[in-house]
Parts: sequence; structure tokens; C-alpha cells
Amino acid sequence: MILKYKLLFGGLFYKKLRLVLSVIGIIIGVASLLLMNAFGEAAKIKTLREIETFGPEVMMVVAGSVRVHGGRAIQTDITTTLKPDDAEILRKITGIKYVSPVFNGDGIIRYLGNIVTTVVNGVNEEYIPLRKFPLSEGRNFLKDEVLGYKKVIILGQKVKAQLFGKEDPIGKVILLNKLPFRVIGVLAPIGIDASNADQDDQVLIPYTVALAAVYNVDYIRSIYLSLENTSQIPFAEKQIIILLSKKHKVEEKNKDFEVVKAEDILQTKTQTTELFSILIKSISTLCLCVGALGVTAIMTLAVNERKKEIGIRKALGAENKAILFQFLVESILITFLGGIIGIILGIIGSLILLPLLKYPLVFPWSPILISFLLTITFGIIAGIYPAYKATKIEPIILLRSY
Repeated sequence: MILKYKLLFGGLFYKKLRLVLSVIGIIIGVASLLLMNAFGEAAKIKTLREIETFGPEVMMVVAGSVRVHGGRAIQTDITTTLKPDDAEILRKITGIKYVSPVFNGDGIIRYLGNIVTTVVNGVNEEYIPLRKFPLSEGRNFLKDEVLGYKKVIILGQKVKAQLFGKEDPIGKVILLNKLPFRVIGVLAPIGIDASNADQDDQVLIPYTVALAAVYNVDYIRSIYLSLENTSQIPFAEKQIIILLSKKHKVEEKNKDFEVVKAEDILQTKTQTTELFSILIKSISTLCLCVGALGVTAIMTLAVNERKKEIGIRKALGAENKAILFQFLVESILITFLGGIIGIILGIIGSLILLPLLKYPLVFPWSPILISFLLTITFGIIAGIYPAYKATKIEPIILLRSY
């Protein structure tokens, strides 16, 4: 039995460096395939989580011209014609659940020597439920505070950590662009949303205060709306265009605003993610193919070097199927060994890199299965030609040459 296995695998381990190099090719292909599959799955989950704060029922009216690129609504032409009373007009549309004017800008916040530069969003009391933002401390704005121009502020999680650390911020007075604001709430950790904005690095204030006191303007950047039902989106979009075009006295084809739907952002972002995923998977599969070709070359070389061994075995009565089996098993063993090591390295890489790059941790069962099956498949394919070539050696002719 020992002699049998020594005869079967002895030639395989005879050239150790060559064996290692061929295994490395498979390891690289399998590890990269698994790792990129894991990143692809994690990216999809991350995209779905991001869209939760910009749900499918949410719409935006943005001042000027907008194009959606890479899952983000980018203003290509900014106007100052969108006003707070435009938001009130849109409340008349059937099916509208929440409406919030939004003005955003940069702001410098100070508290006891700590200084933070962040994004300031002027909104109303409906913005937080509209965006489904959770509060970890304090409360939301009151309608009277918005209409009464009260200087109250809600902090994003990162801003709170930078200003207060572990100190309770509720009730504390901070300076926003040298104006005093009282902290009434803190947002729970949210992360990056579908528009690629870090929702933890922001503060919310009443839009009335933002316009009148902080930035001294009479226009808003956008209007956020959410609907009772997603089936009402086409009707609502049409009504928004009709009402605002009439109020702004512009034709629909030359309108000074754009309506952006959450599904537009999600679709573009998903397409970008899937395209990236397909590209990476193709490159990883190509790496695996190159590794398999390396195994084929190694096994073909092994057949040429072991002709005498094969001739002797055939002269002693070894059947073609035994020779075929020997070299097929050797190629499968090489790819299997490389595949197992590649899978282990891919899993370790996923467990380290996904959290490090702030992707959701996905244990890649599907990529593991795919990598394992591809490894066996490529191992069989890589061994077919060398094994077939080995069976065609004529022992009499071969032995005469020695």
C-alpha cells in the first residue's frame, strides 16, 4: 500500500519548488476570487443599508440642474429660485406624508476650546422622521421652535464625540458660526447614506434660523418629501413639476429645479456596484485560469520528465486508465491544495479587510462554495491533457531509447 502511494505521488513531490510555484498560482486565483466575491456581497448589503435612510418613498426637489452619478445626486447648475413656501405648496399633493425644506452649508462649531468644522443642515421637525434618523439622546425639533426661530441644534454622532467626548451634551450651549445654540438631541450612528454623505458628520438646526441668522439668505437648496405609498411616486412627480413650474413661471422643459427619486439613486448605485463586482470577479476568474494553465504546464512537463517511469509501468502491465488516473489525481491534488490554502487566506482577508474598510462583515459561504467548485473543475481540466498525453507513450519505443 505504501509503495502504491509512493508510486502515485512520488513524482509530484520530487520537484518541490515547481510544485510550490504551481500551487501559488491557484492560491492567488482562489483567494482573490473569494475575497472579491465577499466584497461584492458586502457592497450590496451596504448599499441596501444606505438606502434605508433614503427609502424608496423619498423624493427630493433640488434647485437647478442635477445628474445622478455613482449613486449620488450632483448639482451641475445651482439656482436661488427654490423658496421655503414652495415646500408648503407641495403639501397639497395627495399622498404626501412628510415635507421638509433643506438648506445646507458649512459651519464651525465651538465648545470649551474644541472646534469642529462640519455640515449644517437647516430643516424642519419633519426631516428626522422623513429620513428615518434614530436619536440616541434628547429629542426632535418642535414645530413651534422651527416657526419661532429658536436656536436649537441636534448633533451628529461624530460631532458630539469630537465636542463632548463622553460628556452629556443635552442642554449645553455651543457656538455655531459665533451664534449660541442649545443642544436638544444627538443622532444615533447612521454612517454613509445613499448620497455618499456621512450622516454622522452633520448638525441639524431649524431651517428658519439657518436662512435668517446663520447664512442670511432667502432661498433653500432642496425640498425633501416622503409619500404614504411608493405607487404614488409617478403621480407625485408629475404634480411637483406642474405646481413648481407654474409658481416659478417657467416651462417644464426649461424648469429651474429637478425632481430626484430614491429609486434613481439606488438604481445607479446598484448598477455601479454590480459593474465593479462583475469586473473584479472576471479578473479573479482570469487569475484562477492562469493558475490552472500553470498546473497544466507543470503536469505536461512532469509527463515529459517521467516518460521512463511511465514506460516501465506500462511494460509491467499498467493499464492506460491507471496512468490516466495517476496524472489526473496529481493535477487535482495540486489545485485542491492551492484551493484550500486560497480559501483560508480569502476568509482571513475578508474578516480583516471588510471591517477595516467599514463594509458589513459577510461570512462568504457562497464565494467559498464557488471557489471550491471552480478549483476542482479547473483541476480536472488542467489534468486532462497531460494525463491523456501520458497514456499515449509507447513503452517499447521509449525503453529502446534508454
